[in-house]
Amino acid sequence: MLRTLLALVFFCVLHNAAAQQKEQRVALVIGNNDYQYAKKLDNAVADAQAFRRELEARGFQVVYRENANRRAMNGAMEEFIGKLGTDAIGLVYYSGHGVQINGANYLVPTDLSAKTPSDFAYDAIDLEKLVNRVSQAQAKFSLAVIDACRDNPFQGNGRDIGGSRGLVAPSGNASGMMVVYSAGANQKALDRLSDADRNPNGLFTREFLKAMRIPGLTVQEAVNQIKTSVIAQAKGVGHVQTPAIYDQSVGTFMFTPGQAPTDNIVRPNLVVVVPEMTAAQREDAFWTDAKAAGNKEAFEGYLESYPKGRYVSLARANIARLSKDVQVVSAPPVVAPVITPPVTKPVITNPARLPGGTFKDCDDCPEMVGIPAGSFEMGGQAADETPRHRVTLSAFSMGKTEVTRGQWRSIMGNIVTPYEACGDTCPIEGVSWENAKLFISRLNLKTGKQYRLPSEAEWEYACRAGGQDAYCGSGGTDDLGWHNGNSGGAPHPVAGKKANAWGLHDMSGNVLEWTEDCGNVNYSGAPTDGRSWTTGECSRRVARGGSWSVIPWYLRAAGRNWLPTAFQGLNIGFRVARDN
Repeated sequence: MLRTLLALVFFCVLHNAAAQQKEQRVALVIGNNDYQYAKKLDNAVADAQAFRRELEARGFQVVYRENANRRAMNGAMEEFIGKLGTDAIGLVYYSGHGVQINGANYLVPTDLSAKTPSDFAYDAIDLEKLVNRVSQAQAKFSLAVIDACRDNPFQGNGRDIGGSRGLVAPSGNASGMMVVYSAGANQKALDRLSDADRNPNGLFTREFLKAMRIPGLTVQEAVNQIKTSVIAQAKGVGHVQTPAIYDQSVGTFMFTPGQAPTDNIVRPNLVVVVPEMTAAQREDAFWTDAKAAGNKEAFEGYLESYPKGRYVSLARANIARLSKDVQVVSAPPVVAPVITPPVTKPVITNPARLPGGTFKDCDDCPEMVGIPAGSFEMGGQAADETPRHRVTLSAFSMGKTEVTRGQWRSIMGNIVTPYEACGDTCPIEGVSWENAKLFISRLNLKTGKQYRLPSEAEWEYACRAGGQDAYCGSGGTDDLGWHNGNSGGAPHPVAGKKANAWGLHDMSGNVLEWTEDCGNVNYSGAPTDGRSWTTGECSRRVARGGSWSVIPWYLRAAGRNWLPTAFQGLNIGFRVARDN
């Protein structure tokens, strides 16, 4: 896989040139090198850091992130949009992986684990939507610059993602903008001109930085000079790289006001020296951004960059404060009642151990199904489902259905979500892993029992119910579960589809289900006794079963997802388990 370097810049300016010295300048800068499931990059963070320095030297207030996951990227974009006034110059710079899937361009967060094209719509950053957000700020001028080598970073490694090489031209939503790609279709954007080249920035980025320093150049003049210089330098080393420019802009502005060169030709070696920020000024700027973000990740980022900095004690105090603020709501938020010790006796007191035998520990508790002890071959054909291995499990009990809205409400209090109209018999959706654990802890307090999330092995064992069907039961996907082909774009009441051989409903489809296991890229080293796998990437947990919003392929018994524990997508819920 070729390295991909992606950079995005938007400029929003006033038409009145006389107001340039008083104009507000706001920027978002993100650089991603350290991808968890795609090829790591070398230059992206260095490019972002260089852009940040140049922008701050030119009066931009910069919101900065590096090696950002989806949550961090979304948070940074929201912070930037909140700062962007209608008369401001707004600049968003992103360097990292980018990919084009089915005619749409996506920016790739560091935690994206894409297995099919549909994953990008949920877990990547849609470039067109970002353009729309900037457009809604009513900027009068904007420029988007994308610096990428254009190869799909998720092609191969056992994954079949049909992304095309190259990013598509901007849509009609780019009206009023100039969009610049660092290379034309099927061209590679050079990181270095030769093995001896020690410049930390890629060719296109370094030329862009030079143009920013030239006094008196309009944006239009700058990008045309960048194009000329890149073409010439790439040709000099036997390479073809032609930046593409799509110009629907109106107005202009200058990075560096002043008198333009008299010959109107900006040569590659012409550099106007601009004083660098001092180390103290850079630290102050970083601290200002961390305070503005106000989240734990921002303060931890400051400590990583300035472990002996002037704001260390304040950063640690903020992290301690934020660590105490336990997130106890799903999205949208729930109102949790005060739970008193249980007084309700179980409706059925016999924990059935035979397949299909059911019991409940209270009237509004999840109905449980006894799962017998046994062994099975766990895994499938996809790379993350191998190696197949035999797992031997003790008897346990599993929820007959996913936890419902009514059951959630009885433990956690009132809840309002987009699927409120579905009713109390629908599965609770939009629940993070942390909130599922919180529900279980309160259920345990109420019943005096020890409910838990199932392990991944328990989930697949219960799904297969002693067989080896492709899905969680015999028959087709329409018989067994709700998916994007039959759901109508929403979850449905539980137990509306055929149960598997052990009486469990909706294990294929309806909502994706959390398990206890940490994220691991395959089964090498996995437990063989049914226990939860609690080593690996534990900031992400495995979810199983597919959902109403995905293609039937995801409903397979062997299918796996590993998602951030804070993920609250509207297609994810859970079911409970407990020992007999």
